[in-house]
Amino acid sequence: MDIINIADKGDLIVEATQKSKHDTPATARFRVSKEVLNMMSKVLLCMLVRARWKESSQSLISLGNDHIAVTEIWLRVMHQTVLVYNLPFPDLWHLVRAIDYCNLDVTAFNDWFATWYQKANLITLKPAELLFPTWRFDHAKGFAKWTKFVVYNHTSCTDKKLEQLNAAKGRLKTVLFRGLWAPCGRLLHATCTCRKETLFDYQAHLYKIDIWPLESVFLRESINEVLEKLSRFSYEAPARACGKCRQDYKGIVAGVKKNVGSYFDGLCLDCLDRSKPKTGDPDLDYWSHHKLEEDDWVRGCRFLHRQPTWYFSFNGRKEERDRMEKKMKASYPYNRRSSCLRSIGNPFGGSDEES
Repeated sequence: MDIINIADKGDLIVEATQKSKHDTPATARFRVSKEVLNMMSKVLLCMLVRARWKESSQSLISLGNDHIAVTEIWLRVMHQTVLVYNLPFPDLWHLVRAIDYCNLDVTAFNDWFATWYQKANLITLKPAELLFPTWRFDHAKGFAKWTKFVVYNHTSCTDKKLEQLNAAKGRLKTVLFRGLWAPCGRLLHATCTCRKETLFDYQAHLYKIDIWPLESVFLRESINEVLEKLSRFSYEAPARACGKCRQDYKGIVAGVKKNVGSYFDGLCLDCLDRSKPKTGDPDLDYWSHHKLEEDDWVRGCRFLHRQPTWYFSFNGRKEERDRMEKKMKASYPYNRRSSCLRSIGNPFGGSDEES
């Protein structure tokens, strides 16, 4: 049997046997360095050094029922040698299992996964399937991309572990409703004789394109499906209406569509990590060891995002998050009448009117 050289001057042979329900088991052998394995894995250190393990006195050890391609990958990563990336997506779960079983440092695989992610054909996969691997291998841009996709394209997230995605979706619904309701609020406060007809016609057109009332629409459609329907909005107030009733309804709806479409950038792994408890003592985390700064949602992250992403990625105490958000909003030099700041958008998300 041919031996695959992972370490040219290796002093140990690792044999991996991959069983199958229908085919005969396949076996592969790898030449590795025992010293490297001992340094990289406490499990393998116990196996290869402690005398009560039979493998400690052998030059060939067997890992039993394992995945051959996965075994080659983690051995190459541990030895920092030429890497291979031809691993189908379903087999990625075998790699996660091997990392956990051998107690390997998962951060050593982050660069490998980033290259695999770039090379892999992900078109046929469901976006929700990519949430766990991008989180497990700390792929910040991938995790943000797919969490954003789920929020905008799924009607709901049933997994309680993803409750923050449901919270982000709820916020998008609120921002969308406030934006579409704003003309109604102004018309209800008007005193002209044409206000009732204009209010009815505006809502009737929203109903015509099947996005009104929003409460019932969101039970069956995703955020992006609703935004797509907004593209068909074309209502204009009649010429006989007064100046207050002749609002730019198409412009208002287009602005709401743009604002909601860019409001949430996905969850940020860096914000998640900075805000999660680390010491085991929640008081120590927030009052000494791990106190966040007020500008942490725009500093040190691997991709650019706005405040909503920081808010829904926050993993610590709610009162601390709210304190930081309130202080930052109060001190931020934002003036809704400033054309300069309006040109770059509201940094706190949402429309100018709700800030």
